[in-house]
Amino acid sequence: MPVYNAEQFLKKSIESVLGQTHADLELILVDDGSTDGSLAMCNAYAVTDKRVKVVTQKNGGPAAARNTGVALATGVFAFFLDADDFIDVKTFEVLIAAREAHPCELVMGNFCKLESNGSIIDQPATFTPDGEPFSGDIKLLNKEDIDLYVRHFLRHPSNHLISYCWGRLYDMRIIRQYAISAHGDMRLFEDYVFNLEYLKQCAAVAFVNKPLYTYVMHPAHVSASMGIVNADGLLHDMGIFKAKTLEFFDHPRNGVDPSTIKKEVGHALTHYTIIFVIRSCRLVTVDTKEQIRREIGKIIAAPLFNESLKYYTPAKGNSRVLPLLARLKLVDLIIVYCRYKANKRYGKIKTI
Repeated sequence: MPVYNAEQFLKKSIESVLGQTHADLELILVDDGSTDGSLAMCNAYAVTDKRVKVVTQKNGGPAAARNTGVALATGVFAFFLDADDFIDVKTFEVLIAAREAHPCELVMGNFCKLESNGSIIDQPATFTPDGEPFSGDIKLLNKEDIDLYVRHFLRHPSNHLISYCWGRLYDMRIIRQYAISAHGDMRLFEDYVFNLEYLKQCAAVAFVNKPLYTYVMHPAHVSASMGIVNADGLLHDMGIFKAKTLEFFDHPRNGVDPSTIKKEVGHALTHYTIIFVIRSCRLVTVDTKEQIRREIGKIIAAPLFNESLKYYTPAKGNSRVLPLLARLKLVDLIIVYCRYKANKRYGKIKTI
């Protein structure tokens, strides 16, 4: 569990692990340079429960923290949990039982979202491009199914299980044998890339259609995701996203033309870039406008973005205006338009 300034949520998260019906576990809490009371809370649990281990490091982000935890792990499986989320009391019992009943290299559980207003929203899972949500109890994926599952994500990138590392059982033997680790220098797509590296080694995947993991939405989530986009960081991560996806599909079994995958990758990257730009423009002020203008200008001038943009097909409800403005390199109009879209989607920022 990566821990960074999570004092407000940490108790519920930790106790959801320690209260599991499958009690044979170790909880590795990686304090990632917290400046609040998180580390003290972690140490207090380590004193009262021998299953808890605490390690501290300078702030390096969730990927680096997960790598630290994996390096210290002694268990058969690895399970990642964010410090502001929590899991059902039977999560490990259910996932391990599914693994025993259906031999596979990865077991994924479904999740739900707990909104800041207290409402719980279930997340339907779909496994094929443009397919229907799965309504059964357990879904088994073979290698061909895994390919389709990744391609579904590329076509519909939002709210997709492959975007996250949490909520599933990874086999530690596979992680160690193939030296799979998160890219510590990534900030945007590190979970997806980690999953691709792992899925390359999977002959089968099992999905348990129960909301075993609760993803908690709160103001801190919103503010963290609404930062001004860093063009260099985004383009760096986009490059890794593209390279690792093309590498994943570089095998003969799928029978898909590589140009098709390239188009689907371009669509996904453009989709995410648009989201980051819209969120950035919500933060436009007299003081930030020039910075935002500069970052957007870098993005829309970059060859990687322009190559991706050629393959973007807006889904129903998504803007067709913004891609056009990006092609025309009209930065100021992009800012005006995206600020309008951001305020409409997320609400205006309240000022004192």
